Amino acid sequence: MTAGNLKQVGPYQIVERIGRGGMAAVYRAYQPSLDRQVAIKVMTPQFLEEPAALERFRREARAIAKLNHPNILQVYDFGQDGDYLYIVSQLIEGGTLHQRLGQPVDLRFAVHIMKQLANALDYAHEHGIVHRDVKPRNVLMDRGDSAILSDFGIVKLTEGGAGLTGTGLVVGTPDYMSPEQVMNEPLDGRSDLYSLAVVLYEMVTGILPFRADTPVAVIMGHLQRNIPDPTMHNASLPSLTKW
Repeated sequence: MTAGNLKQVGPYQIVERIGRGGMAAVYRAYQPSLDRQVAIKVMTPQFLEEPAALERFRREARAIAKLNHPNILQVYDFGQDGDYLYIVSQLIEGGTLHQRLGQPVDLRFAVHIMKQLANALDYAHEHGIVHRDVKPRNVLMDRGDSAILSDFGIVKLTEGGAGLTGTGLVVGTPDYMSPEQVMNEPLDGRSDLYSLAVVLYEMVTGILPFRADTPVAVIMGHLQRNIPDPTMHNASLPSLTKW
């Protein structure tokens, strides 16, 4: 059976695929025992032979399961069914923050989202967890416009010793990376806050602060340039001196 025609994983009945990432696919599923719809993230089978990927997947489940915050995706279950490792979480049906972007959003909406994400990150950091991939695609939106931070797949436990990514391998999304993450230096919560600030910039201007043809050029922007004044792209914003 391939991931494309999954019908059931563990006790969960697959309804439809709703997303795909580099190492997993996400499905809407039905949990008969509790008569509810859930989201189930299923690791691509070939990753079972990669110890680092397996450990990262398990860390995602354990890390999120320890967190109990209204703006962090709630994990219900974790397990393995044959060739499939899976994480079961609450189903959020309002799409992602990324789908709301592309042009400047109302400043009040931006502040509303930022407060929720900042609170979620503050809570995670207090529990020794750095997300390392804060970006609009990892922010789920519920029907009431609450922001839910998801995808701790490359999480680093600040009290857990060395990372799992290997020497010299930078993990994250270049558009939102902090300079210290670009340099593969030790990280703490301040790196997530830098990424969150980039998300805010994109929300209020409709564009990313550094745009280039290659990821390396974007990374160099974060390393060597000041973030452009957002009022250059949205004249209705308050002056930068008021930020």
